[in-house]
Amino acid sequence: MEKQEAIRVITEKVRLLERHRTLDAGLLTFYVEKLVTDILDYCHRTDFPEPLVYSAVDLIRKRLADEDTAGNEPGVPTNAPLSSVKMDDTEFKFAVSNIDPTGCLADLDFATLRPKLNRWRKVVSLP
Repeated sequence: MEKQEAIRVITEKVRLLERHRTLDAGLLTFYVEKLVTDILDYCHRTDFPEPLVYSAVDLIRKRLADEDTAGNEPGVPTNAPLSSVKMDDTEFKFAVSNIDPTGCLADLDFATLRPKLNRWRKVVSLP
């Protein structure tokens, strides 16, 4: 299916499954467009493989759930990047306050999709 059709179909399915809550249309469109573009780029394709629609829907819903988790807890959610390490009298603090934890988790989620994407990935030879 074409890129725009994939975006439309995935968006419709996410809206259907998330009908119990209000979704920001612009943000949802951004997430779906980004995921479809990332998949097409990773697979070196211009057409979107139809069997990947449901995997894309699952990832978008997971991203929305991660945002809900990040929004409900004060500070950083429990599944966010490590912020500090302490052992005896030595402590290391990492600058994670300027990192969007949902973005990090989205990258990790995309990595879990790679085995499925590899089936649809086209070989590209460099000149």
